[in-house]
Amino acid sequence: MNRTQGRLVPLRSFRGNENMSFDQLLQEIVDRTKVPTLRFYGWLKPTLSLGYFQNLSRRAEHPGSAGIECVRRSTGGGALIHDSELTYSLVIPQAAGSVGPRLDLYEKTHQCMIDTLAEFGVFTDPFHSLCRKDCADRSNRFLCFQRRTREDLILHGYKIVGSAQRKSRGSLLQHGSVLLNSSDAAPDLPGANDLLSQSLTPSEIADCFADKLSKEFGLHWNEQDFCVEEVERSQAIAGQRFSSEAWLNRR
Repeated sequence: MNRTQGRLVPLRSFRGNENMSFDQLLQEIVDRTKVPTLRFYGWLKPTLSLGYFQNLSRRAEHPGSAGIECVRRSTGGGALIHDSELTYSLVIPQAAGSVGPRLDLYEKTHQCMIDTLAEFGVFTDPFHSLCRKDCADRSNRFLCFQRRTREDLILHGYKIVGSAQRKSRGSLLQHGSVLLNSSDAAPDLPGANDLLSQSLTPSEIADCFADKLSKEFGLHWNEQDFCVEEVERSQAIAGQRFSSEAWLNRR
C-alpha cells in the first residue's frame, strides 16, 4: 500500500507563545508544501490559552489561574489551562474556499484517540454518544474543559480530550489537548491518570496516536524537527502576534 508522505515534528515542550507560533508556522508551511504535518508538544510552564474570541477581562472568572502565563490562541472556544497534558496539532492541505469546520476530521482524529487510549485501558466516549437527543452544550463557561461539544471525549463524566480548528488559505489546523493530570491552577478538572490511578506519559500516547493516524489517513510519517530557518520564522511570528500585548488584549 502506497502512503502519502507526512511530516512528524517530535514531542518537545515550549512556552505558550512559542507553541502558538509554531502552530501558525506549520500552517504556513503546509499552505505552501501541501505536506500533511503532525506535531506533539508540551508546556514549559502552566499556561492559560484564551480562545480567539474571548475577552481578556474574563480571566477574572477563574481566580485559580490568575497567576499563570496567558496567551491567546488563533482558534476559538473556551480558555484552556495547559499543564500536565499532551497537546497535538495536525495540519492538512485543504482546497481554497472551503468554509466551516471539518466535522469528519474531528470524528476521525478523535476515534484514533479513543483507540489509542483504549490500548492503555482508558475507555472514553464521544460526548454525542452519551446524549439522548440534543447534545449541544450552550453554556458559555470560561474554561473549555467545563464545556462539551459533540466530539469531546468523556471519561467518568469528565472531559479529558478536546480539539479546535483554524482554516487558512490552503490548509486546516486542528490542535487539541489530552488531559493527563489536574493542574494546581484547576484542581477540579481531573485527567485520565487522576480518574484511573494510571501513570500514562505524553510520549507513549503520542507514539500510539501517531500510528493510529498514519493508518487512518494513509500517511507515512517522516520525523523532522524544526530547522534553524523555521525557528527564526516562528520567533518573528511570536513577536508580531503571540508575544504581543496588542494581540492578547485585542478583545
